[in-house]
Amino acid sequence: RLFDGRGFRHDALAGTAENSAGTRIAFAPPALIRALRQIVQTEKAGAWQDVVKPCGIATGKKIAAGLDAELARLGEPALADLPLETCLLYLERHFSSHGWGLLKLDLSDAPEHGLVTGRLQHSYFVEVLKDVDEFVDPMLAGILQGFFEHVSGQELGCIEIACARRGAPHCTFVITAPERFASIAPLLGRASAEAIIAKLKS
Repeated sequence: RLFDGRGFRHDALAGTAENSAGTRIAFAPPALIRALRQIVQTEKAGAWQDVVKPCGIATGKKIAAGLDAELARLGEPALADLPLETCLLYLERHFSSHGWGLLKLDLSDAPEHGLVTGRLQHSYFVEVLKDVDEFVDPMLAGILQGFFEHVSGQELGCIEIACARRGAPHCTFVITAPERFASIAPLLGRASAEAIIAKLKS
């Protein structure tokens, strides 16, 4: 029911909306996202990533906590007690039902390399920020990080390593231990997603 728009509760007097788990929902039309980025850029050029990603991390943890609350209400195990593949299906569905894009998470490198890859088509931020020539999905990277931290109980990191706004076929994210990102920092925006993933696996 968390993914069913008909389950949203609207309080016209308070001007608020909640999903079935009682989580507040904020609607963000394209004009709002463009205006927010412009304000951030005006205040401090280049700060979009640093400002928005922490918001995404908090949101990702809130999404996971909301799913746990709904699962508990239904008498089901918490996310941490479910197979990871099931957790990922919940997250993929959450992305698509909220209009953020079509997310596919890949666990094939997790057992040997401790690496989860996410590939996103039709990113909302790519569509909205048409005139921006940089990686535009820090909010979504933060959501992935926060969700995985909640499920795993570990400190993790997530960064976008390729973006459709910069000509990649889709936006690509990697989730792993944060200290591993230092080795690929010089490659961001310069090398392909495949080359960066190969470096993380080497």
